[in-house]
Amino acid sequence: MRTSIEKIRRRDLVEAAFQTFLEHGVGGMTVARIGERAGMSHGIVNYYFKNKDALLSAVVRHANCLIMRKVIALLKTATTPRERISAVIAGNFPPELFTKETASAWVTFYGAVPDHPDFEKLQNAVYRRLHSNLIFDLKKLAADEDAEQIALGVSVWIDGLWMRCAMDRQGLSPEDAIRTINEYVDVYLERAKPVNGRNHRNGRSARKTG
Repeated sequence: MRTSIEKIRRRDLVEAAFQTFLEHGVGGMTVARIGERAGMSHGIVNYYFKNKDALLSAVVRHANCLIMRKVIALLKTATTPRERISAVIAGNFPPELFTKETASAWVTFYGAVPDHPDFEKLQNAVYRRLHSNLIFDLKKLAADEDAEQIALGVSVWIDGLWMRCAMDRQGLSPEDAIRTINEYVDVYLERAKPVNGRNHRNGRSARKTG
């Protein structure tokens, strides 16, 4: 029973910290605000999270978990390699998270990465997972070197569009972000080397015949 209560408290604190992070950014994610939102004392917050870095790490993991759930849900409905790539892209722009306020909070986290090795490890893990989700299907559509380049490009586009969302006064819609990256993928696939001499679109030989 004690373990169950501790898990519930930790989950509630992470959720409260996440909402505080979205509303106030890294700098405004104070123990007082988190405790008030969760209905818990400062002492309880400090018991579960020894310092702000530990708390922020938990918040970022929570946010990434929400995104991964969206990716997984979209992947379940995808039936082709190209659809799976689009599902991964779309999953990184959940409408409920891809807002100017959330993006601004993410920018503050990115800015803190160089000074926090734990944050860097966490972000690198996110990049590795994104790469893994993309590369399997990309290599079915393009030669290895092109697949790697496209995967890197998608990763850079995702970071860049989240940053653009934070700076754009009128905001950037998830639909615009998703469409922009899909257009990049389509253009690159059009000029990518075929896989084993076969056209990536229809499977026919890409070699000229006499």
